[in-house]
Amino acid sequence: MKVVLHDRTNGLGQEVRDTAQRKLDRLARHFGKVLEAEVEFSEKRRSSDLTWFVCRVHLRLDGHRAPVLHAMERGGDPQEALDLALDKIDRQLVTFKEKITHRRQPVSPVRVPPARPVRARAQSLERLRLKLRPMSEAEAVSELQADSQPVVVYLDENSGEIQIMVRRADGSLAVIEPVVP
Repeated sequence: MKVVLHDRTNGLGQEVRDTAQRKLDRLARHFGKVLEAEVEFSEKRRSSDLTWFVCRVHLRLDGHRAPVLHAMERGGDPQEALDLALDKIDRQLVTFKEKITHRRQPVSPVRVPPARPVRARAQSLERLRLKLRPMSEAEAVSELQADSQPVVVYLDENSGEIQIMVRRADGSLAVIEPVVP
């Protein structure tokens, strides 16, 4: 793998250069399709005398449809910025590798693992969160008839209380008015 380092700071230490080379080589071992890595260090100065080091990493991958992966991070020193950028690029590379390997594995009856037997467990309840809208009873009836759901929960326009309209088995409608003791 070819590694290109650009230093746009006031002098980057050899230790940072060696660390970048070593960690980028590790990325190439992690996923063998990395052709070239370009690392750029720059320095940003703020009016409050704060200095940020910015590290940009670009990975070019082998393949016709392979993307160029980018990561940019900043830190108080070049080593910190490099570590953050390499963490980000590593996550992108793993995601891309998984995407490729899953795409290449066709699902066939030979590869599909057998279904595991379902163990008898305590049933967990499904919880639904509803945003209640104020509506009249006529609006609730029209919504219940338009929708395939057997229940409509709404806030009564006049009283502001929770109402539950239910479609019975015989097709008739009923309103449940919950009472909190």
